[in-house]
Amino acid sequence: MPIITFISDFGTTDHYVASVKGSVLKYNPNNKIVDISHEVNKYDLSHAAYIFKNIYEEFPQGSVHIIGVNNSDDDNKIILFQLNNQYVITFDSGIISLLDSNENISVIEIEGEKHSSFPEKLMGEVASKIASGINYTTLGKPISEFKQFSNVEVKITNNEIVGHSIRIDHYGNIITNITKSDFNKVLSKNSGSFEINLGIDKINKLSNSYSDVGIADLFALFNYNEKLEIGMNRGNASNLLGIKNHTQISIKFL
Repeated sequence: MPIITFISDFGTTDHYVASVKGSVLKYNPNNKIVDISHEVNKYDLSHAAYIFKNIYEEFPQGSVHIIGVNNSDDDNKIILFQLNNQYVITFDSGIISLLDSNENISVIEIEGEKHSSFPEKLMGEVASKIASGINYTTLGKPISEFKQFSNVEVKITNNEIVGHSIRIDHYGNIITNITKSDFNKVLSKNSGSFEINLGIDKINKLSNSYSDVGIADLFALFNYNEKLEIGMNRGNASNLLGIKNHTQISIKFL
């Protein structure tokens, strides 16, 4: 039976997480639920998307993922789409463009009775139905218009890469959407020298580990997900540099 995962910004001090999981089990008590995180920063779609993109490929095909994070109380439309043969149930908040850049993705708007102040319970029921074998296309209607964010892609020229920060982690490290493969492609077309522009600070070499530099020094490396990460050894790079989520990060190749 497919696994159901659950990401939210509910925290763990109230009943909300248990209530959604109850909706899953009420429909089918044999379903298996895996909690990914319920400590997403409140209303932070980038944080939720970052967590999801780092874990979903670890789960088998056919898994069903609930992302119960919304950035608006005005619209609680629930959508369903497939990503690499897995199912994602979330709000029509624009998060879909942070998860999948495919403009031709097929999206279904979930139909069903939901409470305006707690629509995540319907997500639990829908996830349980899909995991139990119900055809997902019967759970709503196809839609061609859904919220998307613009300018979330990396821009690449012959001598520059322009991306942005997508996550500030617990240590104050800055994770960007610039990949190792893109970096190496542009680097190979230039002299081999580069500058990572961080405002008043610049980094012109890559480290292999967090401790390659001295204490309180800045470093840049490609992490295990092959994303450019900028940090400070035993310090908080985000606070030092004033870089938050969605801040532009550029690399100039010399």
